[in-house]
Amino acid sequence: MRDKLLFLLKYYLFWIVFSWVAKIIFLIYQYKETATLTGHDYVMLFVKGFRMDLSFGGYVMLLACIVMAIGVFLSVKAVKRIFSCLTILLLAISSLVVVGDLELFKNWGYHMDATPLFYLKTPGEAMASTPTSLVLLLLLLYAIMVALFYGLYHRWVSCSLRTDRQESSWHGLLYLILGGVMVIPVRGGFNVAPMNVSFVFFNNKNMYANQAAVNPVWNFLYEVMHIDKVKGNYAFMLEDKAQQLVDSIYAEAGEYPKVLKTNKPNVVVLLLETFTLNAWDAMPNLQAAAKEGIFFSNIYATGNRSDRGILGVISGFPAYPNVSMLKYPNKTYTHPRFPLDFEAEGYSTRFYYAGDLNFGGFRSYITMSFQSAVTEDDFSGEAIENRFKWGVHDGYMLDRLYEDLRVAKVPYMYMAFTMSSHEPFIVPMETKIPGDDNGSKLKNAIAYTDQCLGEFFEKCKKSGIWDNTLFVLVADHGTRHIGNLQPHLPEAYRIPMIFTGGAMQVRDSVVNTLGSQTDMVATLFAQLGMNASAFHYSKNLLDPTAIPFAFYAFTNAAAVVTENGPYIYDLKTKKLIGPNTNVQDGELLKAYLQIIDRDFKEK
Repeated sequence: MRDKLLFLLKYYLFWIVFSWVAKIIFLIYQYKETATLTGHDYVMLFVKGFRMDLSFGGYVMLLACIVMAIGVFLSVKAVKRIFSCLTILLLAISSLVVVGDLELFKNWGYHMDATPLFYLKTPGEAMASTPTSLVLLLLLLYAIMVALFYGLYHRWVSCSLRTDRQESSWHGLLYLILGGVMVIPVRGGFNVAPMNVSFVFFNNKNMYANQAAVNPVWNFLYEVMHIDKVKGNYAFMLEDKAQQLVDSIYAEAGEYPKVLKTNKPNVVVLLLETFTLNAWDAMPNLQAAAKEGIFFSNIYATGNRSDRGILGVISGFPAYPNVSMLKYPNKTYTHPRFPLDFEAEGYSTRFYYAGDLNFGGFRSYITMSFQSAVTEDDFSGEAIENRFKWGVHDGYMLDRLYEDLRVAKVPYMYMAFTMSSHEPFIVPMETKIPGDDNGSKLKNAIAYTDQCLGEFFEKCKKSGIWDNTLFVLVADHGTRHIGNLQPHLPEAYRIPMIFTGGAMQVRDSVVNTLGSQTDMVATLFAQLGMNASAFHYSKNLLDPTAIPFAFYAFTNAAAVVTENGPYIYDLKTKKLIGPNTNVQDGELLKAYLQIIDRDFKEK
């Protein structure tokens, strides 16, 4: 057994070395892009990429441990034959991905996804634009990689299997347990978020540096496993007609009231976890803040999860029904992100999320959008001692935000994402709203974060931070828990949005225009004299000619909300749900789905 354990250790290291060599080949092949890297980038792309390399090796080891468990009933010679066949097969597949990725990345700007699989039926067309000499060169590189690593396997790894003594059958159980342990590197550790491409991102300026850290084989396998989520077909009409319908709901006159005292205030955006409007009575401090500015009372979240909500607020992009765009950094990179516009205007930017930034693909998105970030790793002492499942509670996070605002370089645009109102809804506060059901526990957690926000605002007022700052508060999504709502109903998506702070010259104002959290960007930019034209799905809610409209979606349904009410469409049965049968609303929903589907897939 000792020999076999040594073999498994070497086999794991073998695939890690394969990953490192693939990374080096990638850097050489993309030499023009590689020339833009700094010494720090070279170190970090290997350090950050190591967890993904371990994950890739962990997948191989899961398979290897199963083979070894079966092998207790076979001779060592038979086991060696099985591993030789397995290794040559894995090398053939992995090397093909590595080599194919080299040229595809040069042309696409991102790693190989499942797209090449769509061309298997027409390989001639797929290769038509590739010079024959280049194809031959890549085939030669492919053959060299397979041959060299197969030789390395036989010289260094396979030779460890020497003993031909029959093993006890219980050894098979130990191999299976070892395979189970491999789940740890496969997931990327013990953190809540499983391994995803976002884990390796570290550079907020050079996208190539982040892409160079990605293990191309792991990335390709991930894409293939999720292919069903991105191949939905939402083609309902001619493209021009669909685009015209979508453009029509974002037509505005451009005349709107100015509600700020200054054109360049400091800006703090607070993204509030699950702050559904159905729990408005649990938010007395938000109600008070709304009295000191503008309350947008008819806003809908674009999706039902945080990864959709953060994209809706930062990029003004609607929720895609089947999958989160945050899991595809190559796509989010091509879409606008409002912190970059602030940075261009001379603002310093920072993001606060007192949890694991790897969750939901946040790390890549935030790294590409902000100059810096504060995460749970930046807290210690009492904050960590009292942390919960998702990270540090909001009271500690808002305390850190306040202290940083006191010394921040002005002008600044800081954004913070609360999290204490996330399940399991356990907060460090005496219970204000009793009840064991999820709705009551959520409202109590919201009351805790609302209390923390009240204390935060009070400190900002006393210190003078409030005076020249615009605070924007908006929820990431609503919930069906309060009221036991069906997940497709519009009440599950209604959220508050507030503009408040000393920079406001308007007080106790309510805007009832029907809108989406995606509209926050255009509304904010209009007040600051900034250009929001890149945010195609965002409208200025303070423009009196803005067309009342909102869109929301989740896996099984999508809807538009107009003055006629919600038009809800079941994406699986292709049938209408609910009382609104307005034909024009149905056409608008289908056009909207078609255009966001195009923008999601093509960018």
